[in-house]
Amino acid sequence: MFSYEHLSSFCATVEEGSYSRAARKLGKDRTTIREQIKVIEESYAVSLFHIEGKAAVVTETGAAIYKQAKLLVKHSERLNTRLLSSYMEPVTQLDVFHDVLVPPRLVVEIEHFMTNRFPYIKLNWLHKNREEALKAVSEGTNQLALMQHRLAHETLFPLGYAFIGTQDIALYCHPDHTLAKMEIITVGDLQLEKQYISENLYKAMPELFALSPDLSIISNNDVLLELLQYDGWSAISTSLAKPLVNQGLLKQLVLVELETSLKLGISFFYPEARDQTPEIQALIKFLKTCTDRFFL
Repeated sequence: MFSYEHLSSFCATVEEGSYSRAARKLGKDRTTIREQIKVIEESYAVSLFHIEGKAAVVTETGAAIYKQAKLLVKHSERLNTRLLSSYMEPVTQLDVFHDVLVPPRLVVEIEHFMTNRFPYIKLNWLHKNREEALKAVSEGTNQLALMQHRLAHETLFPLGYAFIGTQDIALYCHPDHTLAKMEIITVGDLQLEKQYISENLYKAMPELFALSPDLSIISNNDVLLELLQYDGWSAISTSLAKPLVNQGLLKQLVLVELETSLKLGISFFYPEARDQTPEIQALIKFLKTCTDRFFL
């Protein structure tokens, strides 16, 4: 017979390709991982891996049961989260992770809403990359995130989420920049100029946003906007760029290969253990009311 621990070790080994890497991923000894997999093999008289040097290559039998085993592991993790939530302490502080797509004004309105509705809860607003943020939310109970929505990847972590809306991403540079004076702009033109890119967008979809060989990755929005007023070009949210466009400090570029601005979804992520708490339910409802004002 198998247990959660056995299946967890099996799935980690399939994903990591070796007992050693699976052990590091799960925080266990290599010997423990091998013994737990051996229990399954001996119980059902099957071979789950072929050892090739230091690599553990999954067999056809192992590959055939992986998806179902992974599903059982995820359900077990979520059940554990539900049970742990039964004795969680009241919320007094929440870390809210966000990236460059979140309009600054939305942060202000959330802060105002929570202060009035739940004055005993302090919010910490922390800039974080997407994968790091979702991992932290799934592993904790007092962490939330407003991040780019990518449905295919949400199941990597056991968490709840609610889609809020889409944010426009467009190209910008200083009005005196070479690109700003061109009537027709192509991807080739962008590749000849210096590009600034936010760390969030670079880590999320480098294949889409990293175009120029002369590329500088910037973590802080304020620093990126300051640099952009003097040199280079960047793909940033229209809500972030609008104040500087209105002041004549930035100009939006129209690309031949892109008739309209890109639209990226934004979702609110929260720990499954808190999905039915009044704080999370109230915040989800409030965010839905913000769609018309901040998103499309």
